Parts: sequence; C-alpha cells; structure tokens
Amino acid sequence: MRTLAFVLCAAALSGCGAPKLAMYRGEPAHTGVYDVEPVRQLNRIRWKFDSRSPVKTSPTVHGERVFFGNRDGYLFAIGADNGRELWRFKTGGIVGGAPAVTEERVFVGSHDGKFYAINVQTGQEVWSFASSGSVTTSPALMDGVLYFGNSAGDLYAVEAETGRERWRYSSEGSIYSSPAVAGGLVYFGANDGRVYAVTAEGGIERWRYSTGAPIQSSPAVANGLVHIGNDDGWLYALDVNTGQQQWRYRAEGPISSAPAVTKALVLFGSQDGQLYALDRTTHRPRWKFRAADWVVGGAAVANAVAYVGSYDGKLYALGLENGAKLWEFRTDGAMTSAPVLEEKAIYFTSSDGSLYAVE
Repeated sequence: MRTLAFVLCAAALSGCGAPKLAMYRGEPAHTGVYDVEPVRQLNRIRWKFDSRSPVKTSPTVHGERVFFGNRDGYLFAIGADNGRELWRFKTGGIVGGAPAVTEERVFVGSHDGKFYAINVQTGQEVWSFASSGSVTTSPALMDGVLYFGNSAGDLYAVEAETGRERWRYSSEGSIYSSPAVAGGLVYFGANDGRVYAVTAEGGIERWRYSTGAPIQSSPAVANGLVHIGNDDGWLYALDVNTGQQQWRYRAEGPISSAPAVTKALVLFGSQDGQLYALDRTTHRPRWKFRAADWVVGGAAVANAVAYVGSYDGKLYALGLENGAKLWEFRTDGAMTSAPVLEEKAIYFTSSDGSLYAVE
C-alpha cells in the first residue's frame, strides 16, 4: 500500500527498516491523501463481499488483505485480489471503527468495550484490553502506541505489543471523533463540543477549544492546523500548538465528515448533502458538489481526483480542480464511511453489508 502513511518510515516509526502499517484515513494525521494512481474512469467492479450485516466504517488495506468490521461484531480479513474470506473474528458488540494493521497484527475496538489485537495470518486473538465504555473510534497507531476513544469520554494510549495501558485522559463527553496524532500531540473532538489536544507521551492536556456543539468529525492535521467539523455546521481550523482559531467556515448543515487536506484545498462533507472544497488561502469554496443525500464520510484524494460516498448509496469520483463528476457507482445501501485508495483500485463499504472493490 503506497499511501502517505508510509512516510511514517521517517516520521513515525523508528528506522526505515520498520514494518509498514495502515490505518483510518491513511496515516495518523488523517489527511485522507493517497500517493497512488487514481481510478479516473470506472472500468469494472473487481468483486463484492457480503458480510450479511450493515457496515458503517471504512475498510483498511494492508498488502494483499482488506480488513473491516460490521454491525454483527465480526472483523473480516478478505483477499484484496479476489474478495475471498480468509478469516473472521467475533467480538461481543458492533465494530464501530476501521482497524489499524501492521505486518503481524490487526487492532480494532468494539462496542463490547474491548479493544483487540488479532493475528493477521490466523485471525486468533493475541490480547484484549477492557475499556470503560463502548470503543467508538478508529485507532491511530504511532511509535508502537495505539490511541482510541470510547463512549465514556476516555481517550486511551495502549501499547501495541502488550495491550498495557500507558495512560488515560478523561474528556467531558462521549468520543466518536477518531484521534489524529502529529507532532507529539493527540487531537480529538468530543460530544461536549470541545476539541482537545493532549501529549502523546503522558496524556497531559495541552489545550482545549470549545465549539458549542457536539463533535463527531475526526480531525485532520496539516500545515500547522487542526481541521475539524461540528454539529452546528462549522468547519474549524485551529493552531496545532495553542488551539487558537485561525479561521472557520459554516456549511448549510451539520458536519460529521472527516476533512481531507491537500496542498491547495480542504474538503469535507455535510448533512446538507454537499461536499465542500475550500481554498486553503482564502477559506472560501472553490467548488461544491451536491449529492442526493447526506455526505458524512470523509473524502479520499489521489492525484487530482476526490472520491466520496453519500447516504444516497453512491460513490462519486470528482475532479479536484472544479468538482466535476467523473463517474459514480451505486451500492444497495447508504455510504457513511471513507473509501480507501490503492493503485488503480478503490475499496469501500456500504450499509447494505458489503465491501466493494472497483477499478
């Protein structure tokens, strides 16, 4: 997998001989930008795998395997080339986040309150960690430590090797915002309407910012700013070190979508049914694309093409320059998660219970 996540060789892992890893939004900073050749023209569906239960979270692609969870509490490992099930692991509740994957283990949380480490090859449990509430976010993995939040409002730092808790930080609201990690800080939002920044080492609060409305959007960190939306419809850009607001933009509906940040644009969806592309300099829309229903999943970007799903059941491919629709693909259910991009292939899920691969 050749996403920007693998710049981690220099920035996040200790040494260039370190194993590759994959996670939600492609990297710990959650920019949603992938260094791959995009699918500019839809040729065919490679395969479709039916898990027989609604899927609302993004898949994770690592090597020749795709991993995802469903409402029945299963984590699946699927062959990336042929869509065949390799194994499944049963948790005690809904799998509500995308897993993080290394060459040896898959890490995922469940609404049963546990966080699991599973053997990549066999699907057998390596360890589990009991948290204080339903695990509701996708984990970020950095320097051998997993960061995730739960419904009780606790953010955890857990060692990937052992499952030992390093620290816990308690916010004042449930956490549905998957934490992003960059520059030694962990950023996340909570249902108390605040954005938090705590140190990756020790979990000490650096700052908090009050928005006034619940936050389910996951942050994207780039160019010295934390980008995050809230239920009032505001997209905020906050200074990474101080939490001071640098700018904000209001959409026409609530924002639970995770932003994507390119060199020129900040892209995010809204429950008003639009995908917004804001100019990073002027903070005004360069373009908007209107789907037929809510846009709550994050956009994924590769080489001048953005891909985003909607509650209308469609995955859209849009030109990054002007938002023109290049193609669309219809599923049989709402799309609430972000797609994952590989070289000339796209993997995505739908509430129809299926994982799709198109090229």
